[in-house]
Amino acid sequence: MGIYDREYYQGEGRGLPWRSVTSTWCNTLILINVAVFLGVWALRIDQQWLYHWFAATPEGIFRNGRVWQLLTATFLHDQTRILHIVGNMLFLYFIGREVEATYGGKDFLALYLGAGIFSTLCWAVMAATRPHAGFMIGASGAVLGVVTLYTLYYPKRELLLMGFIPTPMWLLLALFLFWPLLGEGQDSGVAWESHLAGAAFGWAYKHFDLRWTRLVEGWSSRPRLKVVVPPRYEQARPRSSVPSRGEAVGARSSSAPRSPEEELLDARLDEVLAKIAREGRDGLTDDERKILQAASQRARDRRAERT
Repeated sequence: MGIYDREYYQGEGRGLPWRSVTSTWCNTLILINVAVFLGVWALRIDQQWLYHWFAATPEGIFRNGRVWQLLTATFLHDQTRILHIVGNMLFLYFIGREVEATYGGKDFLALYLGAGIFSTLCWAVMAATRPHAGFMIGASGAVLGVVTLYTLYYPKRELLLMGFIPTPMWLLLALFLFWPLLGEGQDSGVAWESHLAGAAFGWAYKHFDLRWTRLVEGWSSRPRLKVVVPPRYEQARPRSSVPSRGEAVGARSSSAPRSPEEELLDARLDEVLAKIAREGRDGLTDDERKILQAASQRARDRRAERT
C-alpha cells in the first residue's frame, strides 16, 4: 500500500482542496495551451498549414517522419469549439495541481507528456487503418491520463458536473471515456482511441510505478566497473565487540532496500523541507504537514526497532 493510499490521504469529501495546492508545471502547461490557442487566433495563422505540420496525422507520423506531431498535437485545440480547450484546462487546473503536489513537478510533467504522446500514437495507429482518418488535436489524452491517475487514488471524491451536480470521480471518468462510444462512435468527431489510451497510461503509471525520478535513479544506479585496490596488511588491533553508532546505522541502511513508498515519501519530504527553508512552517498546507507527520512516525518506528 502506497503512502497516498493511507488513511490520512483518503479525503473522500466533496470538492477538491485545490486552494491549498501550489504547483509549477501544471500552471505552465495551462499557460502554454492557452497562449498557443490565443496566438493562433490573434495571428490568423493559416489553419491548413498549421495542421499539416503540427496536428497528428497517420501519414505525417508514419510516412513523412513528422514524429514531433505526437507532442505538438497535444498543444493545439479547435478554434471553433471554445469548450474544447476550456474543459481540458479546467480539469488540468483542478485535478492536475493536486497530482503535481502529490508526485512532484518532474514526475507530473513526465506523466502529462507521456500520456499525451502515448495517446496520440495509439490514435494514429488506429487511424492508419481507416481510409480518411483526418487529423487529431487536443490535450484530452494527456489530461485523461492525469484524471485517471487521480481517480485511482480518490474514486469517491466529488466534482460538480456542469457546476451543480455532485459527481464522484469514478463516474465522471467513466462518462468521459465511454460516452462517445455510446453515441456516434467514430463519427462523433471525438478521438475516443486517444481518450482510452491516455486513461490506460494513467493506470499503468500507478500500477507499474512509472515515476520518472524512480526510473532515472534505477538507471543511474546500475552496476559499474570499479578499480579494486589491494588491502594493506597492518598489525591487527583489538576491536571492541560493541559496534559504534555509525557502524550500526550504516549496516542497517545498506542492508535494507527502500520500498517505492519510502522513496516517494522521501521525495515529497525533500520538497517540504525546501519549502520550509524558503517560507517557514507557516506556509505549509495540510497535505505537507501530513507528510512531515508521516516522516516523523517512520523515524520513531525505526528508533523503536533498534532498541
